Amino acid sequence: MLKLIKIAVGSAAAIFLADMLGLHYGTSAGIITLLTIQDTSRETIAISVRRIGAFLLAAVLSYAVFHLIGYHVFAYGIFLFLFIACCIPMRLGEAVSINAVLATHYLLEKDMSLSFIGNEALLLLIGAGIGTLFNLYMPGKDREIRAMQHQLEEDMRAVLLRMSEYIRKEDRSEYTGTCFDKLQADLEAGKKQAYAYMNNTFFQESKYFIDYMNMRQQQTVVLRDIYKRILSIRAIPPQTEQVSGLFRDTAVTFEESNNARELLAGLEEVLMQMKNSGLPVTREEFENRAVLYAILTDLSYFLQLKKEFVDSLTKEQISRYWA
Repeated sequence: MLKLIKIAVGSAAAIFLADMLGLHYGTSAGIITLLTIQDTSRETIAISVRRIGAFLLAAVLSYAVFHLIGYHVFAYGIFLFLFIACCIPMRLGEAVSINAVLATHYLLEKDMSLSFIGNEALLLLIGAGIGTLFNLYMPGKDREIRAMQHQLEEDMRAVLLRMSEYIRKEDRSEYTGTCFDKLQADLEAGKKQAYAYMNNTFFQESKYFIDYMNMRQQQTVVLRDIYKRILSIRAIPPQTEQVSGLFRDTAVTFEESNNARELLAGLEEVLMQMKNSGLPVTREEFENRAVLYAILTDLSYFLQLKKEFVDSLTKEQISRYWA
């Protein structure tokens, strides 16, 4: 809805301004505004810049073709062929339609004087300028992505609590991987929001949410591995209670600003206790304890991913996003 309002109001404003300046074909400024407004601010600015570059190319080609061949439809066809042939390798395809329309004005007026080229340039600048200006306003993106972060952390907290519960149970018939479905869906939605946020902001720290979502994606992969290992445990080793406690502590303290250092220290302590405990007696006990050790290794990697993410942040990012 907001985009429709921007297009309608922006196009009307562009036509009004062009008419106020006494430009010929002022309605073209409104069409340019319509075609300029994109889904993100960065995309809008990038397209506007490319269209200005394409305008200069179109002006040169139009001048050459119309002066050599004359102002008739065949000359316009030749111009269009040359213009498109140049735009495609230069990746200016989205600029073809607007500049092709502007070139028809040269054809209709049979005029390529500097003043008339200036008229067309102003149409482009007004249309693209108003479209870009209107699209700089993208409200609510901070709130949306913050809400998604909170939801993701709730999803992962729920997965960790289920692990804490079921690692202590021999009957895991009700322990299915459905808990990952919502987590994965929210993760994909969060990544889309992160890229949209980055493309609608113009400061370096906006990449924070991309890095955050990538970190959560990697952690989700680790959690899936842990889930499979838990299912492979046949009997419950004595050390399971301590491992369960680690999952519970991780879930309770799970939040954006936790650097995981205390959790990693606690995990190392549990690992040392396991190494110093008595050796397994039976093959089954050995296999189950080996699985438990592998789970701890995975959990350590899970926490290390968060620690590395926190350590990679700049002071500006911490100040802006953790304030």
